[in-house]
Amino acid sequence: MTNVFSHWDKVYNTKNHAKVSWHQNHSTTSLDWILDSIQKDDAMIDIGCGVSILADNLLAKGFNNISLLELSTIALETLKHRLKKSADKLTLYNENILDFESDSTFKLWHDRAVFHFLTDPKDQQTYLQKLDQYLQKDGLFLLATFSPDGPKECSKLNIVQYDQTKICNLLGDKFSLIKTLNEKHPHPNGSIQSFNYFLFQKTK
Repeated sequence: MTNVFSHWDKVYNTKNHAKVSWHQNHSTTSLDWILDSIQKDDAMIDIGCGVSILADNLLAKGFNNISLLELSTIALETLKHRLKKSADKLTLYNENILDFESDSTFKLWHDRAVFHFLTDPKDQQTYLQKLDQYLQKDGLFLLATFSPDGPKECSKLNIVQYDQTKICNLLGDKFSLIKTLNEKHPHPNGSIQSFNYFLFQKTK
């Protein structure tokens, strides 16, 4: 089995960062929902940040307590260099979310296209245990995954597609669904990818 760290380092080392399938020139639904959901000094974490522009967009809006977690050292170093003027507002984790440890907890946990890579039910449960451990009481879980009419794989890895029923059943009664949205994301190659966005609140 390919080491996940080396896999994603290879992706970011061999591909134009603006040409990867998940690239956005400006964050869309994630940014809008975060702006509507938490205050600028609330602690939030972006799981699998890659070289996403989301942190830049949030910093521009005055957010000042942002944690970024990423497997790829190359991606994280790229982001670190790009955002070096705002280093005091960022905490960086070069970790696998399944092994995540921190002294911090978060008001909002953002995941755009990481959870759907977890195809093993044991890994899914480990992820959800980390989410429960580090998300504050009444905290928010903002998740984006490929929808059932979206791709079945990404970056040569299999994924799990989710609709509202499937993700709600997996999360159980610890989380309450606030809203959901389907987004047609334009791939840089001209195709369209179907994402489902979910915003949950921790209830227990």
